[in-house]
Amino acid sequence: MKKDVKNKKKTSVWKYVKKCVPYFAKEKKAVIVLISLSIIISIFNSFAPALIAKILDYSTSGRLDAAISYSVFILGIALFMDFLDNIFFMRAYIKVQETVTNNLKKDVISAYFDIDNKELLKTSSGVFLTRITEDPNNIVNAFNAVRGNVSRILSNVFVFIYIFYINFVLGVVTVLGTITVYLVEKYAMDKWNAYKKRRNKLRDRNTSIINEGIRGSHDIKLLNIVDHFKSRISGNLDELYDDTIKSYKADNWYTFLRSTIVNIFTVVIIILSIYFVKFDIIKISSLIAVFMYKDRLFTSVLYLAWSERQLKEFALSAERVFEVIDHTEYKKEKYGNKRVNNLTGKIEFKNVSFKYNKDLVLKGVNFSIEPKDTVAIVGKSGSGKSTIINLLSKIYEVSNGEILLDGYNINDLDKYSIRKNISVISQKPYLFNMTIKDNLLLVNPDAAQKQIENVCKICELHDYIMSLPKKYNTLVGEGGVTLSGGECQRVAIARALLMRTNIILFDEATSALDNETQENIQNAINNISSEYTMLIVAHRLSTIKNCNKIIVIDDGRVAGMGTHLELLKTNPIYKSLYEKELQNNDEN
Repeated sequence: MKKDVKNKKKTSVWKYVKKCVPYFAKEKKAVIVLISLSIIISIFNSFAPALIAKILDYSTSGRLDAAISYSVFILGIALFMDFLDNIFFMRAYIKVQETVTNNLKKDVISAYFDIDNKELLKTSSGVFLTRITEDPNNIVNAFNAVRGNVSRILSNVFVFIYIFYINFVLGVVTVLGTITVYLVEKYAMDKWNAYKKRRNKLRDRNTSIINEGIRGSHDIKLLNIVDHFKSRISGNLDELYDDTIKSYKADNWYTFLRSTIVNIFTVVIIILSIYFVKFDIIKISSLIAVFMYKDRLFTSVLYLAWSERQLKEFALSAERVFEVIDHTEYKKEKYGNKRVNNLTGKIEFKNVSFKYNKDLVLKGVNFSIEPKDTVAIVGKSGSGKSTIINLLSKIYEVSNGEILLDGYNINDLDKYSIRKNISVISQKPYLFNMTIKDNLLLVNPDAAQKQIENVCKICELHDYIMSLPKKYNTLVGEGGVTLSGGECQRVAIARALLMRTNIILFDEATSALDNETQENIQNAINNISSEYTMLIVAHRLSTIKNCNKIIVIDDGRVAGMGTHLELLKTNPIYKSLYEKELQNNDEN
């Protein structure tokens, strides 16, 4: 069983090494430079102590000219190696580092936007943030650490050969010491990786909570829950702190044990070397060489163990990155292959059902909307109104039945056909931290200033914008924090109109507006209603009286269809909703 686990871990490491190779291959020349220079530098480092010992040997035997020649030679080589290391090597490394991390981050971000929305709703944003900001850097750092360790191992191969050359007994003791040190480090490494995996999970959770606190700071203050959030963040930081301290305490004990073993074997080798010099088994220069090499005798095996640790940490980070890129952990949203450039706007729901987790939200919904019709959907909160919008915009996928757009099954249409033909104005639109104009240009980069102003006039927004000091170049802040709720929604409506899609979906888009502004927006919608197919999820029934058709949804089913007057006469649910609204208006 343990053998299978080990084989699985090895397979996992090499699996992700293969996945990362194409990212490094984009800077093939730089990688070759890195590897070549590592080998050259490691060869020099392996021979340097022996050469220094030779200088000392010449010096003690009176051959000063030879000692000076060796010294000048070694100095020249050392300066040349430093030049290669600090100029060519670092340039190549930085090039590889930036190329790999940037491309990994781009691919994670690209894959993130292809993840099914159900997955996004149930997954904390911090999980993805660490995969974008930290894990790609960890992958490159692991590569560099392993490369450096392999280089050091190569340079230390000569150490073992040289020790055996000096004396076989010293060589055997060295091998026994390195094996003992390796076993200790191997056990410590397994413990460290277990802690590392747990810390990654804690870090993901902590990043999510902090992100929520930053993004929701305005509401947190207004709700007077600052202390609660501080306590929550503090608790998670403390948990991460405790786990980190435990991992380092455990690692420190193993480091102490390893150092003790290294010191014991080093002393044994030095004592043996002195003994061999005394009895003329080895020369004094060999003793000097052994003494100079003593700090490197056991580190080579540590580099091997550290490389294994780095490879495992690499695999942890790579696994997290490719879970997103390959959609193995987070399911990708599905689209068809059919491309339709211009939909006329005919919509049909045929026995559509939708299940969210285990809850059946929609239950056999049937209705049709003709091109250029303005249709409203009404019902109690939680009845399934917004779900219909989400299914039409392909945020969700139907569980049963089918949705037809111009006769095409929505599941057969590609992403372009849906996104370029349907625009959605949500209840809480998101505005980006840029100017009003730039927020509008996002959906239509080629729009002229006159077009922008026209849609803003339709939305009763132009005069307000012109009253601002920087007018259309006014920054709205993250999420549109510098604008009121009504102003944000009007910018969102203007943005949707600028897309010029044939189908516009309003998901309670006017619910945050005051009565006067809502009436102006409603007039604007009425003025353009003949140009688009519009589906309006409405909270206030007074705003949808003039729709061609009103669909009443109750408990996930269609409970009635007709005009405002028809439903008042024939549909008790609609009549009850309308009368309740009138009563609330009278009370206010």
